[in-house]
Amino acid sequence: MADGRKSKPRVRPTRPIGVSNAGGPVRENPPIEPHNDGWFIATPLSNRLYQKSAIGKPVDGGIVLTEEEAMFCHWHRHVPLPDGWVDERLEENPNFAHKSVAFDVVRNAGDKVVPVGEEWLRWARESHPSRGQPLAAIHWARTQDELDLESLLEWSKNLYERGLLGEIAIVDDEMDVTMYRLSIIDPRGNLKPATRDNYPLLGIEHLSRKFLRKEENDWINGVQTSVTDLFDELNSRGLLLRPGFKYGCRWRVYSTPVDVDHAPWLMQMEEDAPKNWEGVCLSVRLAEGVNKGWVVAIFKGGWNFLLFSRHLPGR
Repeated sequence: MADGRKSKPRVRPTRPIGVSNAGGPVRENPPIEPHNDGWFIATPLSNRLYQKSAIGKPVDGGIVLTEEEAMFCHWHRHVPLPDGWVDERLEENPNFAHKSVAFDVVRNAGDKVVPVGEEWLRWARESHPSRGQPLAAIHWARTQDELDLESLLEWSKNLYERGLLGEIAIVDDEMDVTMYRLSIIDPRGNLKPATRDNYPLLGIEHLSRKFLRKEENDWINGVQTSVTDLFDELNSRGLLLRPGFKYGCRWRVYSTPVDVDHAPWLMQMEEDAPKNWEGVCLSVRLAEGVNKGWVVAIFKGGWNFLLFSRHLPGR
């Protein structure tokens, strides 16, 4: 057994089914009821849930909840569920528990999170959907779900145009949630771009000479590949590329000479990127552990750069 700092593992929530008496109302709340658009809660409880916490969609006589909102109200607002309700939901959708846990984590941080269509919109805790604009849109996924980079790029572009942040809640098989924020960035440096005739910063000095890497040689010699095309794009932006092997990526990307400052980014090409969120977790954790951003370069109508970073709800 390894020696080192002694500390207790954090307690992981189990989120049991059943309304707790601790801190609950004197008079038990009524359970949710079926509704054409979801699950219904009548007034006066509905008024408190919507006006204070932006839970549910107002309808005549109350509010209508989605399934994940119903679970949140059960866990945190002392709202009972009908007998067998959770079993029915799990039978209909094997991912019901994971989706409910993701919603619980992003909402329990204090902000107001509202299901709208296929995504959740997030408002700051001091705001409300009835009087302000959302800050972010949230999607959720499981660790083994396929990573569709082009869809994520289009989603991020759409959010940027709407003035929203993009966040992803990833639920693992322990029902723990890790969140990421997606950003389209425009990486640029202050270096003089190399030319095919003059490239003083390219190559590695050893044995009293310079050794050029394959992509550097190919670029100098005019070889056309996706790698040399991206190399040319980044070079034109005043950036310097060094191998990223030690960090599990294609390149470390510098905005200054190597001996002046550290590389701010680790870059992977779309063709080499992880295939699921498990791989993203590994890459982002490694990058942020050495104070760098993990970026995927995606070619769609030109080169696009998608930054993945950890996000802590409520901070």
